[in-house]
Amino acid sequence: MKSRAERWFSCSLPLFPLLPPLFLTLFLPLLTLRRPQMAAACVQLLLAASLWLTPLSEAAAVAPLNTPSDLWMLSAAETPSDLWMLSAAESRRRRDVSSREINALLDYHNRVRSQLWDEGLAKSADWASRCVWDHGPTQAMRYMGQNLSITTGRYQSITDLVRSWYEERHHFSYPNRCSGAVCSHYTQMVWASTKKVGCAVRTCSNMKVFGNTWKEATLLICNYSVKGNWVGEVPYKRGKPCSVCPSSYGGSCWRNQCSPKTKPRRLTRL
Repeated sequence: MKSRAERWFSCSLPLFPLLPPLFLTLFLPLLTLRRPQMAAACVQLLLAASLWLTPLSEAAAVAPLNTPSDLWMLSAAETPSDLWMLSAAESRRRRDVSSREINALLDYHNRVRSQLWDEGLAKSADWASRCVWDHGPTQAMRYMGQNLSITTGRYQSITDLVRSWYEERHHFSYPNRCSGAVCSHYTQMVWASTKKVGCAVRTCSNMKVFGNTWKEATLLICNYSVKGNWVGEVPYKRGKPCSVCPSSYGGSCWRNQCSPKTKPRRLTRL
């Protein structure tokens, strides 16, 4: 059995919550309020309803790749009350991703398939500051992919937390989907149309992971744009490297990938 310091978990792919049918129930008690109170309460309720009713047509029309085991991993908090219990009493310690770690994460992704670091995605990945083992924020899941990784104990490099994603390549056989085990972290890393990556890391004193409490856990979240892992699509097309690079790249090729001549580390196409 692995020691606590050797425990690792990863999960990827967004979950889209069902719209709650409780707005009518919430509205009825407002009838007992006085007019000024009712007006204020109604405004708050309408704002909440507008957030819940944000269009999710993309999620309904095209679902991300999934496997039963992957879906189970994403069910760490199945109800709002569960999610609240996980986040209410967490003690957490903020730790910004250093410039050295940014370069390490970007370089590791570049070795798999190169991308451009994006501060906007890194800020959205600051969801990690909640110390909750779940995807989010929900609104952002409509347009970006997300990989999660967690470990306890010491680690030599931040890339130790993403290496397990790359190892999933052994479970992927082009052009088929994952062969039994999870491989969606890997396919998101190499998704050809994904251009940018941004990550955040947090150290959590106490964190719930599938019902167990992890002490001094390090949580890494990486967000990707454009989102990958769409059903019916393959991560990339087989062929001669750089044979279908956009004209804007000027025909430059670096490490078998399309590369702008002025910025060889900013790779966007396989």
